Amino acid sequence: MKRSSSIGKSLVIALALVLPVHSAKSAAPAKDQGPINVELPPILAPMVVANRLENYAYITIALTPAARDKVFAIREKVPFLQDAILREVNKASIVKSDDPKTVDAAALKARLMVQLNRILPPGTVADLKFEQIVLTPVQPQS
Repeated sequence: MKRSSSIGKSLVIALALVLPVHSAKSAAPAKDQGPINVELPPILAPMVVANRLENYAYITIALTPAARDKVFAIREKVPFLQDAILREVNKASIVKSDDPKTVDAAALKARLMVQLNRILPPGTVADLKFEQIVLTPVQPQS
């Protein structure tokens, strides 16, 4: 009699362990949340007007991957992306021609996307966003 009792207990324990696993597998798969942004380390970009350094722009950039599985490819190349971005912002002026105290975000975005597409496989980045642009004067204004 003891033997059937221990077998019964074993079956109950086995079912208790198997049922939650089975019901978890039969549930609908989690829906993909879509791409997430990859924030790059902030950069300090010079704002040059008429060959004279006027300000610095402290810029935070976020990249939107084309798909969620592209996040790792972007994160893997962050040091190379940061280097290319720094070289690009130092190569030519980033200020608007009609407003020297403003970053020309549209033109800078186009220049940076060229550099990103040169480093990353085609179709990796869907968008580049300037999360924050803070201007810092070279010398304190009195």
